[in-house]
Amino acid sequence: DVLRREVDTWGSHVGLRFQQDTRDADRKAANLVFVIDVSGSMGAENRLGAVKKALRVMLGELGEGDTVGIVVYGSRGEIRLEPTSVARRERILAAIDGLVPTGSTNVYEGLALAYRMARDNFDAGKLNRLVLCSDGVANNGMSTEAEEILDLVRNASDESITISAIGFGMGNYNDIMMEKLANQGDGNYYYVDRQEEAERVFRENLTGMLQTIAREVKVQVEFDSRVVKRWRLLGYENR
Repeated sequence: DVLRREVDTWGSHVGLRFQQDTRDADRKAANLVFVIDVSGSMGAENRLGAVKKALRVMLGELGEGDTVGIVVYGSRGEIRLEPTSVARRERILAAIDGLVPTGSTNVYEGLALAYRMARDNFDAGKLNRLVLCSDGVANNGMSTEAEEILDLVRNASDESITISAIGFGMGNYNDIMMEKLANQGDGNYYYVDRQEEAERVFRENLTGMLQTIAREVKVQVEFDSRVVKRWRLLGYENR
């Protein structure tokens, strides 16, 4: 009955909360490497602009002991910021503000550079995670390339370097590969379709994004056709 009332309104969400809620103040310090798609398509509908604003929000939520590194990829992968303590906020903000869309999409090189950075700065006492921000990893039909990318993510996860995939889809969006990356990387996946949602994910879901509290959880939601006439699933559309 509660679910029926909630989904009767357009734009409602169904959410889950872990029984023993983990607060941001309780989480471990984190070594974060942001992997940011700066290809030409990220200029559409201000997608990269939304990423930059969301990163500024998240920076305000990080605390003592956290570090941030930034790797971008367009036609080539490039390191924009070596791992830096959040205490050096202005340096991190300058790297964020300098991001501009250009080139094609070389996701493999971007991820390879990011994982190399994460391995070089790995700390077993911290959370070690990549945060990928993209409008959807391009799938050009070359399955061997896709498999190489997934192998890269899987191997890093086996070394306790996980990944969060954040899909920015203000308009056309391809989330198939983003979903696969999150699955292979023992991480999580978020889809955002507007600036407010992007900022909410980076502010309110910080601990949930970084610290895994459950694995292999499956939930099935069935809508009563007498109440719900139409629905659309955003993210994991093959499930």
